[in-house]
Amino acid sequence: MSLVLPFGAMGLVGGWLTADSFHLPDRSVHYLLAGVTPVVAGLLGHYMTSRIGGVGSAGAAAPGAVAGWADRPGGASGPGRWTRRGPIAASLLSLWAIVVAGVVNGMTVGLVLGPVGMLVGAPFGAVFSLPFVPALAVVLLAANRVGRARAGSVVAQADRRAVWSATAAVIAAAALTAPALFGRPAVPEVGLAVAAVGLAVVGALFVVDALALAKVLTLPLPSRLIGAEEAREGGAGIMGTGESVDLGFGDEVRVEVVQPTHAYRGAPQIARVVRGNRERAVGALRAGLARGGIALAIGAALWGGPWTT
Repeated sequence: MSLVLPFGAMGLVGGWLTADSFHLPDRSVHYLLAGVTPVVAGLLGHYMTSRIGGVGSAGAAAPGAVAGWADRPGGASGPGRWTRRGPIAASLLSLWAIVVAGVVNGMTVGLVLGPVGMLVGAPFGAVFSLPFVPALAVVLLAANRVGRARAGSVVAQADRRAVWSATAAVIAAAALTAPALFGRPAVPEVGLAVAAVGLAVVGALFVVDALALAKVLTLPLPSRLIGAEEAREGGAGIMGTGESVDLGFGDEVRVEVVQPTHAYRGAPQIARVVRGNRERAVGALRAGLARGGIALAIGAALWGGPWTT
């Protein structure tokens, strides 16, 4: 999953909040930082996309096991180059990349003042990159889970949504806490509007995740399904292909067969073809839902803080 847009969005808000911290009457600094920072952050996201994420494959494909699955993506993406080195190495390399991006950002902004501005901007950029570290780390942790499940599966889609949920939550938290750290901004309504949009995105994705979990929970238990081989060998009269549901973890394929409503008409029909382990998928979706709930709770607590009034 590309991190260009998530990083760029955080760079836009972060650049504006950084300019707010200077409390300068000239608004040109705001527009300069808000124009340069998202570009540098987006380039950083592009650089880190192939280096962070994809914690492992969920299993090889079994094409053609049941009708309707032959054209499905089989495996998940492999881990990123930095992810393969372990969490400590990946964290240190990510920190290095964020600080370097901050230096580049500071030098680019200082370019308007000439060579001296670039020399001054480099250390300022390094220092002001540090508040971005925890914010970007939250998004990188979410991105690190992308790729653990098969592409297109229920869990894979939830993992991709989690990156945007983390991005929106971080933006909302930054907009709400900036007044407490840097003082009341000149236009506090902008920060509140940004925070409101961020929390609305987190809430909407929380609802989508809850619906995805409810869909998986309404699937019949594995004991009430039959195996794909059993359906093929003993179901000469079974008709249809049914709805295909890929849970993302595991390669087992089971079939839900429903009997005709009339005793003397029709044949048994395939209602669903379920691929994957139900328990593992439910666990992953519940964990994601819990993270979304925590983000909403933190956002609500920050919204009621004294610095927002």
